[in-house]
Amino acid sequence: MLKAIICLLDMLYKKFMLTWTLGHLASSDTLPPPLSKDEEEALMQRLILGDTSVRRTLIERNLRLVAYIARKFENTGVGMEDLVSIGAIGLIKGVNTFDATKRIKLATYASRCIENEILMHLRKTSKLRLEISIDEPLNIDWDGNELLLSDILGTDSDDISKRLEDEVDKQLLLKALMRLNDREKRIMELRFGLFGNEEYTQKQVADMLGISQSYISRLEKRIIRQLRHDITAMQ
Repeated sequence: MLKAIICLLDMLYKKFMLTWTLGHLASSDTLPPPLSKDEEEALMQRLILGDTSVRRTLIERNLRLVAYIARKFENTGVGMEDLVSIGAIGLIKGVNTFDATKRIKLATYASRCIENEILMHLRKTSKLRLEISIDEPLNIDWDGNELLLSDILGTDSDDISKRLEDEVDKQLLLKALMRLNDREKRIMELRFGLFGNEEYTQKQVADMLGISQSYISRLEKRIIRQLRHDITAMQ
């Protein structure tokens, strides 16, 4: 019974903190300024000594981080209000799990938590809109190449291989693969573990072939579109 009560209180506290955080983001044009180095160090010392009440201040003074990171995902098809709400959950989790004794800045740790929370949401929803937005350009990388939603989400091999297996007969897939040139076949073999090969990440395949990860990503998307086209034509 005691454990159940503690869990309920924890849930209510998190719900309160989320409502309070979103209220700040929605009701004020000017968010609280970030902490200065001295202010953050003072709060960290209090946190180390067990004063958990400082977490509320840490959340409040890092709200700009949520808004900043959420804007990076504004072209993913998810509304900014939703992105901010999801990011706020990540911020709260980050502050609540932050270990002040570790040699890492809160902003660095919280940024990862915010991004991870948003990415988890995008991964969950991406299956519902894969055809619409998976190839949508989001930004330009250092090489001047377009970065796609699927690049931001990370490797999407599980999603793609599952979709292909669900949608087509394996014999049709094999015939379509045989139409690819040697490099295209090699990329598919390495990325999706075809023909008994080990499955590798985009970065690993890029390193093997001596090209950039973003280029591998673009090739992969083009190859898969070609496979779908060829398979449809054969049916």
